[in-house]
Amino acid sequence: MMTTQSLRRTNYEAEMTQPQIPPAGIKNKFDESANDALTWSGGRRPQTPETIKKYRQSTVHEPGKIIRHPGLAGDPVPAGPFGVKTAAAGGQNITEAINTYPESELSRWKLEQAEAIYASSQREPLGHGYVRGHKIPAGLGTEHPFGVAYDARGKELARQAATVIFPTDKPAEEDPGIRSLYVRSHADYAPAEQRRRNYDWGKAGVDPTTHRFGAIDPNPERDGVRKAVQPNLEPSLQPPRVLPKLHEDYKATATDYLGKPRQLGTGDRTLPPTHTFGVPSMRKGREAGVAELMTGYYPPPEQDPDADLGKSLREGFRNQTKPGDETRSFGIPTIRTDLRLPRLRSVADPQNYGNESDVGQVLRPPLAADLGISDEQFVALRPKEDIRQLVREAGLTLTDDEFDAAWDLAADADGAAAAAAAAAATTASAATTASAEAQPPRACIDTFFRARHHLLAQTLRIPPPF
Repeated sequence: MMTTQSLRRTNYEAEMTQPQIPPAGIKNKFDESANDALTWSGGRRPQTPETIKKYRQSTVHEPGKIIRHPGLAGDPVPAGPFGVKTAAAGGQNITEAINTYPESELSRWKLEQAEAIYASSQREPLGHGYVRGHKIPAGLGTEHPFGVAYDARGKELARQAATVIFPTDKPAEEDPGIRSLYVRSHADYAPAEQRRRNYDWGKAGVDPTTHRFGAIDPNPERDGVRKAVQPNLEPSLQPPRVLPKLHEDYKATATDYLGKPRQLGTGDRTLPPTHTFGVPSMRKGREAGVAELMTGYYPPPEQDPDADLGKSLREGFRNQTKPGDETRSFGIPTIRTDLRLPRLRSVADPQNYGNESDVGQVLRPPLAADLGISDEQFVALRPKEDIRQLVREAGLTLTDDEFDAAWDLAADADGAAAAAAAAAATTASAATTASAEAQPPRACIDTFFRARHHLLAQTLRIPPPF
């Protein structure tokens, strides 16, 4: 039997087992346990042997030591110093090569005088703008603006602003000499202008306006496009040729003609046009088709529902109806309107007492649902002063006459409902009924604002919105 004491033992004891059950395993001369095998002797972790230590990554890459190949791990390090000492030869050192700019004022002046002969130093002096040789008049840009003065106001008064934006004047005639110069240098030909190279056609006896260059074909080809598109219409283009029958047979068997099967060399079997190839599907008489396999072809008795459908097969759990229970609904309703809503409802109570929102209110919640205001509060009947306070807190400024007009109209609309509510709250007696009729008029906030919109529509002479 295994106990808590047996789980805490550290060595084996023979009396812990039954005397008729021999101990398992092979007994040796060493009295070792699992605790002795997992515990280091002396409390210190054993070190890696020196013959294997040189192959470990922790030894090769040991911090602060030189990375050495395992084959050179046991070799002694020769005494230094290592390398060959080089003697410094005469010449320019690194400091002199980097510090090329003269340090003294005289040396810098001599360097500027020596570089003054270069064009880059003259056009791009250090610390100044690029010198292009322009002679800018005095005061241009500071006292006088750039550009040409243009009387835009006068042009606008003379209705010439459109001409400035869309010029209609014919451009000035260009000098023929300048025009020929641009044609020669830039090939600036006008649109659709013929290129003229100023040949002496009179010397050659050729009139370029009527002469056609090129050789004349004595037998010109006519209707070349029609013959290329429809070569079968021209018999002269396809002379009869005798070809080997082997080529025609191969063409007849290897070509796929539109709307015809390929000839496989079986010959003419004289089959009628209505012949159907293949093996018939129904070889054993009438078989079920695809429609019957999908819809089923069981007889009507087999298609009827099971006799025990909708009935419990477990004894003692069958809801056997009694006479008069044909319209009875078994079980309890989901919404328990028959129970009283508890005054303090627990958070663990999942029962719906009829005071929760239905699916329609969840999908289309009221306008003020996010503020915790239900639709019942908009249609609740309130006295006149409560309605006045709600209108004032809503930020709507109404005079006493405007408020009284809307209140009278709303009170007349809700008068019957207010009287019925007051009568239901009192005792069913004649005296209390008379006192209910004497109650002050009431109206709901929804009817009040509808009356307000109706009065505004009458003022503006527009159809009322409701």
